[in-house]
Amino acid sequence: MTTQSCNSPRYSIKEPRNLSPRIKWLRDYYFQGNNRRWNNEFTGFTTGTPWDIQYQEGNYYIVPETYTFFPTFTGAFQQASFKVDLPEGFWEWSLPERQAWFVREAMVYYLPHEVLPGDLIAGGRFNIQTSKCFTQQEAKEYSKAVYGKKGARAAELWFHNHGYGNAGVTSGHLIPDYPRILREGWKSVHEELNRRLLSISQREYAGKKGQQLKAMLVAATMARDVAFEYSNVCTQLAEKETDSTRKGELLKMAEILRRVPWEPAQNFWEALQSLWITHMLVMSEENYPGPGVSFGRADQYLYPFWKKSIEEGMQRETGKDLLKCFSIHCNFAYDAMIRTGGNQGITAGFGQLITLSGMGKGGVDLSNDLTYAMLEVIDDMSPLLEPKPNVRLHRHSPDILLDKVVDMIASSQGSPFLLNFDERSIAGMLREAKMAGVEKLINADNVFDYAPVGCLENTMCGNDRSGTVDINLNLLKAVEHALTGGYDLVPWTDPMTGKQEPARRMGADTGDATKFATWAEFWNAYVTQTRGIIKRAADLYDWTDRIRAKYIRTPYLSCMVRGCIDKALDINEGGPELSFVTVEAVTYATTVDSLLAVKHLVFDKKECTLQELIQALKDNWKGHEVLQARALNKAPKYGRDDDQADDLGKKVMDLWAGESWKYRTSVTGKQYRPGMLSWNYWVGDGYILPASPNGRPKGQFLSNAICPCAGADINGPTANVNSVGKVMGGKDPAGKGDWEGYLSVLPNGASHTMTFSPSLLRDPEHKSKFTAFLRSYTENGGSALQVNMIDADILRDAQKNPDAYRHLLVRVTGYNAYFTSIGRELQNEIIARESHRM
Repeated sequence: MTTQSCNSPRYSIKEPRNLSPRIKWLRDYYFQGNNRRWNNEFTGFTTGTPWDIQYQEGNYYIVPETYTFFPTFTGAFQQASFKVDLPEGFWEWSLPERQAWFVREAMVYYLPHEVLPGDLIAGGRFNIQTSKCFTQQEAKEYSKAVYGKKGARAAELWFHNHGYGNAGVTSGHLIPDYPRILREGWKSVHEELNRRLLSISQREYAGKKGQQLKAMLVAATMARDVAFEYSNVCTQLAEKETDSTRKGELLKMAEILRRVPWEPAQNFWEALQSLWITHMLVMSEENYPGPGVSFGRADQYLYPFWKKSIEEGMQRETGKDLLKCFSIHCNFAYDAMIRTGGNQGITAGFGQLITLSGMGKGGVDLSNDLTYAMLEVIDDMSPLLEPKPNVRLHRHSPDILLDKVVDMIASSQGSPFLLNFDERSIAGMLREAKMAGVEKLINADNVFDYAPVGCLENTMCGNDRSGTVDINLNLLKAVEHALTGGYDLVPWTDPMTGKQEPARRMGADTGDATKFATWAEFWNAYVTQTRGIIKRAADLYDWTDRIRAKYIRTPYLSCMVRGCIDKALDINEGGPELSFVTVEAVTYATTVDSLLAVKHLVFDKKECTLQELIQALKDNWKGHEVLQARALNKAPKYGRDDDQADDLGKKVMDLWAGESWKYRTSVTGKQYRPGMLSWNYWVGDGYILPASPNGRPKGQFLSNAICPCAGADINGPTANVNSVGKVMGGKDPAGKGDWEGYLSVLPNGASHTMTFSPSLLRDPEHKSKFTAFLRSYTENGGSALQVNMIDADILRDAQKNPDAYRHLLVRVTGYNAYFTSIGRELQNEIIARESHRM
C-alpha cells in the first residue's frame, strides 16, 4: 500500500514545460519568494524633512482590505526611507519639477541595478515609494485634505462602511504610447518637449505650463540614464564571466542598453529591452506596482521587429526565451509586498495586461506568427500570473487560433487568458465616442486599435487615461434605500466601540414603502435612489481627483500619453486627449433578482406585504424561512434567458448606465461612463450590505459583475450567455446598432465568468462543441468571457492541502489568482459556482 505525500497533490495540475535551463532557473528562483537573496520589495526614499510623505494612500481607496493599514504604511515608509541628497535651490523649484527630479535621482543613482544569472532582459528593481517633495505648507494642506477629520480618508471609510462600495483615483490602468518609444526612442520625445517649450511665451514659461514642460524634460531622460547604469553593470559582469557564451550575452546586453530606449529599436531583442525599461519606470514613478499598466496590442507593434529578426537569423526558440525573460520580469512586480502580503505578495491584483490577436480595419483578422509565439510562451510558462493575456476574438477569427485557445483552456486550471469579443467591445467604444462627444478621437477608422487594461476594461491606446476601476458602486444600496425611504436597513455599528450609529436619512425621501400600492411606485423609488447613490459616488470620486490633480504629478508617464505635451498638462491634471472614469456596477444580478422578488412576492403574487418583507430582511431571514425559500426558488431570475427577467435587467442596466454619463470631474474634466468589473468586492461587501429580497442573507456573497447570481443559471450556458447579451444591449433588428447591428451600453466592458466541467474538453468532439460555443458567444454574448475549467473536488482538496497546490490557478473575475492565496470566503464562492456541461 502506498501513501500520498502531504506535499503531493492528489490531482494533477498544470505544470510549466519546454523551458530552457536558463528559464527554468529564473522561474524557479522567482517562486522562492522571500527566501531569495534578492527581491524587488518597495524601497523608500525621503528628502529628509520631518514632514515628508511617501505613501500615497489614495491609490488604494478601491482596496478596502488596506484601509486598516493606512497609518502603518504611511509611518513605516517615513521611518524606513533612505535620504536623497538634494541640490542647492531644490525647494525653490515648482512641485512638478521637484517630483520629476526626485524620482529620476532615486532610480538612476540610489536604487541598486542588478542582472540575474542568465537573464537576457535588464531591469530588476523598480518598486519604490518616493517623497512627494512637499514644502512644509504643502504637506500641511495635503495632510488636512487626506487625513483630517473631514478629509478624504474619513469620507472613504464612511462610504464603504455604509455599503455604497468604494471610490477613489487610482494609478495604472492605461496603455502608454509604447509603440512610439520603440519606433522613435525617448530622444524623439525629448526633442518634442524642447520644441514645445520654445513655443510658449515668457509668461507661460515662468508659469505652470513652463514648470510642467521642464519637469517632463527631466523625466524624459530617466529611461536613458537607467539603461546606461544597467549597461555598465552588464559590462562589469562580462569582465568577470568565465563562460564564453554568457560573456557574449552580457556584452550584447551592454551594447543594447547603450542604444535603447533612447534611440529607436532595431531588432526584437532591442524592442523588448526598450519596452521593459520604459514600462517598469511607469510603475516606479507612480509608486504603484503594475495594476492595470498594460502593454496594449503588443503582438502588433512588436511584430515588425520579430519578423526582421527572424529574417536575419534569430531562432524562434531564442525569441521565445526573450519573451519568457520578459514575462518573469513582469512578475517581479509582486515583490512589492513580498513580506507583508499573503502568499508572499502574489495576489493577482496587479494586471499588466497584454492583448493578442483581434480584428483590424474592415474586420480583417490580425493574428500573426508573433501572436502564436506569445501564446506558446504563455502555455509553456503557466501557471504564471503576469503579464495577463487577453485574446481578442471576433467573427472572422481563424480556426487555428480558436483551436489553440481551446487546447490551452483544456490543459489549464482556471483560464490561461481572458477572451475579449471585438464586435460587442467595439460597439461600446463607439457608443462612448458619441456619448462623450469625442468622435474625432474614437471612430470607425481607429476603434479597432482599442485594447483592454487591467482585467478587461476597454480603452484606446496611447492617448487615454481613464480611471477604469475607480468607482465600484453597489447597486443593491438603491434597493435598500427604496425599501426604507433613504435609511440604512440595519444601522451601522462601529466594530471597535460597539456603538450603533443613530438612524438618519442618507438617501432621498421616497416615502414609506409599506404604503406603496403598485410595483410602479416601488420602481420609481428605486430609480430615485439609484440616481442618489450614483451622485454620491461621483462627488466622492471628484474629491479625490481634485487632491491628486493638485499634489501628485507624473511627468514621465505624461510624456507617453498624447495630449499632455500639447496642453502642457500632467496626466493627473487632465492632460490626455481622452479622460474617462468608470462607474463599475457591483451587485448587478443581486439587484435585478431582488427587484424581481419584490415584484413577484409583493405585487404579482401577493405572497407577502412589503412590511413583512422588510421585517424578514431586518431579521436576516431568520424566522422567515418559508418566505426566503419562495424568494430563492419561485421568483424569476436573471441568467435563464427568461425575457421577463431580462427585460427588467435591461431596465436596471439602462438606468444606472445612463445616469453615469451625466457627470464630469470638476478640475480634470473626466467623463463618467459605465462598466462592470466586481473584482472581489462581491465577497467582502456581502458582510456589509444587509439581507436582500432575492433570498440572500447578510454574510453571503453577492453577485459578480454581469454574472447571474450563483446557482441561478439553471438553464445551461447558452441561456446564461443570451441573458448577458440582452442586458448589454443585444442587437438592433434593423442592423442599426452602435456597430454593425451590435449594441452595448457598457463601453468599459463587462466581466462574465463561467465555470465548466473539465470533462467538457475530454476529446476532439467536445472541443469542437466548445469552439462552436465561443463562436456563438461572439454573436449573442457580452464583451469579455473568463472560463474556469476546473473540478470542484480539486478545489476542495486544495483547501485541505494548500501546500500541495501552491500554483493552482483559478479565474476570479477578469483575473487569475492562485487558489490557495485567496480568502476562504472567495474560495467557497468559486467552488459554489455552477459547473456547466454541454
